[in-house]
Amino acid sequence: MPTQLAPAEVRTAGKPPRSTAVSPAPKAGLLTRARDRMNTPRLYWLVAIGLVALGLLAGTAAVAAVRERSALIQDVATVGGPVSVDAQTLYRALADADATAATAFLARGAEPAHLRQRYLDDIAKATAALTVALRGADDADAARLRVVADQLPVYTGLVETARSYQRSGVPLGGAYLREASALMQQTMLPAAAVVFDNTQRRVAAEQEDASGFPWLVALLVLVTAGALVAAQLLVARRSRRVFNPGLVAASLVLVLALLWSAAALTVSANRLDIGRREGTDLVSTLSNAGRASLQARANESLTLVARGSGAVFEKSFTAQMTELIGADGTSGWLAEALEQAPEGDRQLIREAHDEALRWREMHGEVRTLDDGGDWDRAVELATATGDDALSAVFGRLDAALTGALDVANERVDRQADSAASALRGLTAGLVLLTVGLVAAVVLGFRPRIGEYR
Repeated sequence: MPTQLAPAEVRTAGKPPRSTAVSPAPKAGLLTRARDRMNTPRLYWLVAIGLVALGLLAGTAAVAAVRERSALIQDVATVGGPVSVDAQTLYRALADADATAATAFLARGAEPAHLRQRYLDDIAKATAALTVALRGADDADAARLRVVADQLPVYTGLVETARSYQRSGVPLGGAYLREASALMQQTMLPAAAVVFDNTQRRVAAEQEDASGFPWLVALLVLVTAGALVAAQLLVARRSRRVFNPGLVAASLVLVLALLWSAAALTVSANRLDIGRREGTDLVSTLSNAGRASLQARANESLTLVARGSGAVFEKSFTAQMTELIGADGTSGWLAEALEQAPEGDRQLIREAHDEALRWREMHGEVRTLDDGGDWDRAVELATATGDDALSAVFGRLDAALTGALDVANERVDRQADSAASALRGLTAGLVLLTVGLVAAVVLGFRPRIGEYR
């Protein structure tokens, strides 16, 4: 018997069954693709703009840092260094003039022509150095130099008065000479010493600043490098391509800029550090040694000029010799200079040290004679000429110190020139590499963005 169909079954007979559940998959896929088409180009644009901004910022900071360092190095070579040398020349010329005037005053009969000429040369050197130093001094140092300039004619006037009385046989000559030396040692030399110390500090500070680590530039370069890596990972994931030629090129440009900058800055900093340790610092130590020796020479002569009432000058002499070589002969400025100096400079410093020891020994003989009442023989020993005389010993000491100073000053200039050479071309190179990095980023993202049009 045939099966009877229900009415609903009759209506649906011969038709495929209609599903009651609607699958969301096709619609969701369309939405995802639409969202990707809308977001990926915008994301690429944002990433590209960010990389360009980072590249420009890092490049600008690097160029600014290199230019600042170059300016500091240039200042060391053309301003700070020469001003320091002028300040040294001023101090040494004044101190030597004072020592020479005192020594010449002790001479019996006519004043020795070579001492008179040395004194005049010292005054001429001091005047020339004073004029040059005033041009490059700041306000505070200029005020100190004007004190020296104002007192220099007063000092020379006192010395000439002392010479006049000495030639006339009037005892007042010694009083005028002591007054002149007091003006020099208590007013003029301290002012010149402060100016020299200030210039040395400025040169050392510029050397240190020019050799410091560029922390800001390093941070910006690291951020840029990290951003480039992240961008390449993003593009690789979204475009299904392992490498993006433009971003790879940008990374290579950044690596090249980093390697070039690191090498140039390292070499430059190393040269400046050598110039500071073996140049500027050594110059300061040797200059202090020169100060002590020149003032000790003046006080040695003034002790004899005072004829039995020069205890204060002898006390100053002892203190200055202690500064120079120490109480035991193994310390003081010359010992410190030996530690600071490179091996090539030490021979001159050793010579100066040996002559200083010999000088102190001979000074003891002078004092023994003077304290024993034999003033004439003491003066004769102090002013004698010849290779083994006290004046010759001091001359060799002064010549050795001057030679060591010249070598150290030359090293400051040479290392500054070498540091500047290491940075030569880096500024232009960084500009070109920055442009190349920006162009590579643009070329890397342009075709990827074009795929979504």
